Amino acid sequence: METKNVITITEFCQHYNIPEQFIITLNEYELVEIATENNTPCIYVTEIQTIEKLIRFHFELDINIEGIHAISNLLNKVERLQKDVKALHNKLTFYESGT
Repeated sequence: METKNVITITEFCQHYNIPEQFIITLNEYELVEIATENNTPCIYVTEIQTIEKLIRFHFELDINIEGIHAISNLLNKVERLQKDVKALHNKLTFYESGT
């Protein structure tokens, strides 16, 4: 059985009741990647969770695309910093244990 890795933008937008232009704009701001399958614009299934978050920012919190772009960049930086802190904490714990 073949797993479907993409969903058409049309299907996605119909399901979430949002305009297709929103996804295209997210792509223009490099917040999501659009794939083309059989000459049809699609999004990767792995990006659905991110897109759902961006939909909430825009349609529920009324944040414009520029604001979403800034927020997304800041959240990505925070996530990277949290990973760095965790890695440093693990190293410190290792060296403190004396092993």
